[in-house]
Amino acid sequence: MSSQRLLTLIAAVGVLLGAIGFVRSGSIIVGAALAITGLRQERRIERYLPILLGIALIIVAIVLPHGR
Repeated sequence: MSSQRLLTLIAAVGVLLGAIGFVRSGSIIVGAALAITGLRQERRIERYLPILLGIALIIVAIVLPHGR
């Protein structure tokens, strides 16, 4: 299995977790997968934008009140 497919599968698991009620865990998983995807890019905007979005998603997940 290629690494891109593995990251897509991990992100899909995160979305599924978020949909069934584990919003904080799902958000952290999706954020991490998004940030890792950005690390593999060569161009600046394609590298830093996914990393920043992933970090922002993880921060929102941590700050979320009453998240599971």
